[in-house]
Amino acid sequence: MNYRTKNARLIMLALATIFVSSSVYATPMGIENNRTAEKARQAVEEAAPDDWYTYALSAEKCIRKKVNLKEAKGWLDRSLEIKENTYNLAVMGDYYDLNNLPEKALEYYVKSLSLGLEHDINYKDPITHEKMMIARSHYIKASR
Repeated sequence: MNYRTKNARLIMLALATIFVSSSVYATPMGIENNRTAEKARQAVEEAAPDDWYTYALSAEKCIRKKVNLKEAKGWLDRSLEIKENTYNLAVMGDYYDLNNLPEKALEYYVKSLSLGLEHDINYKDPITHEKMMIARSHYIKASR
């Protein structure tokens, strides 16, 4: 066996070992997503009826993982019914952004930032501002 063949076999063996060992210890994505949805659902079930934050936080977790989006939207609607604030408005913007609705995302990001400025003239939320600018550029591109 020549030198190149021996090296190629060693490399293939090493790659196969890495592949097998990583797949043995990896958590399947579906299981992780189910856990996220289950934990969020449990938190909402245990929340007080006026706990806007738990509804919004649970929705945000699902949106971040891209799971259970229909239920997450309902939680956000409930959170906004209880108390409209910068956090749940921004999360609603994230929901619409994820669903490729830049006009609605932009609307909620602007509402979030405007509400923050209503309460504090020095209010700054650079993350929501950045998301707003991205949604704005997507909206402009979609309008053309």
